[in-house]
Amino acid sequence: MALQAVVVGGCGAVGSVAAAALALAGADAAVVSRRARGCRAERLVAEGLGEAVVRLCGWDAAPALKPDVVVYATKAYDLEAAVQASLDAGWSPSLAVSMQNGLGSLELLEQAYGPSRAAAALAFYGAHKLPGGCGSRLAGRSRRVVVGCRRAQGGCSARARLLAELLAAGGLDAEHVADVEPYRWAKLAVNAAVNPVTVLAWSRNRVVVENPWARELASMLAAEVGRVAGTAGVELPGDPVEEALRVAEATGDNCSSMLQDLAAGRRTEIDYINGAVWRTGERHGAPAPVNRAVYNAVRLLEPWLAGRRSPCGTY
Repeated sequence: MALQAVVVGGCGAVGSVAAAALALAGADAAVVSRRARGCRAERLVAEGLGEAVVRLCGWDAAPALKPDVVVYATKAYDLEAAVQASLDAGWSPSLAVSMQNGLGSLELLEQAYGPSRAAAALAFYGAHKLPGGCGSRLAGRSRRVVVGCRRAQGGCSARARLLAELLAAGGLDAEHVADVEPYRWAKLAVNAAVNPVTVLAWSRNRVVVENPWARELASMLAAEVGRVAGTAGVELPGDPVEEALRVAEATGDNCSSMLQDLAAGRRTEIDYINGAVWRTGERHGAPAPVNRAVYNAVRLLEPWLAGRRSPCGTY
């Protein structure tokens, strides 16, 4: 079994890094962007990883592509439209991969393609989009990616392993896991703790470990995610509070993706992160009042913070 053509849907910060890694590993990689038209060769730069030439295509050219693997790297709220555009283009990949934050995206791919063809690639690296078209800059020390399917699926797991091997050959610290669900919740705990707290403080990630009120709030959020995960039958691979604080310290100079989105005037993924936590908790009889309160606080502040100058300045 071998993976042939790989298409990355979206050329934001996370997607650009993944596409560059795949191309550096020798894969036939293409990037599809809603801002592009037709197909052309594009030099893709991922500072801190390398640069490679990929095909940059618009969705108008998508029917000509025949991907064996599709890696969806859009924002969570854009995924449904990207999947529909893929189906309209006649794509039938052997593996469809979610790189979105939070909950709901992998479930959407399982519904569209079936559980045996749906996987997640969890990016634990930080990246910032470079000005202009595609391209990004890796931030911090982490290059980690965890790839796997939500259940023990033979064909899915084998293809997910091959994808992890490609990403590793391209310079990322990629690992394959038999069941991605515990790791998906572990990343959710980090996102739920760090992202909204940095937005409320309008500060770099280091505020979570340096400010006592931010640290306590982030710890409460992460612990609550762990409790909800437990009631949902998911055992996290480690302590969620310790992991959230560790990541905040390791990425202290970074600005969270949620803060970056607001500074750029974009919609946040709060619905898929803290919103998903309290809604999942309600379904399983495990209330998550801290996540719900922070969700409401961020939604209240979004109109006031949209377009505000980022504390990280320009990248």
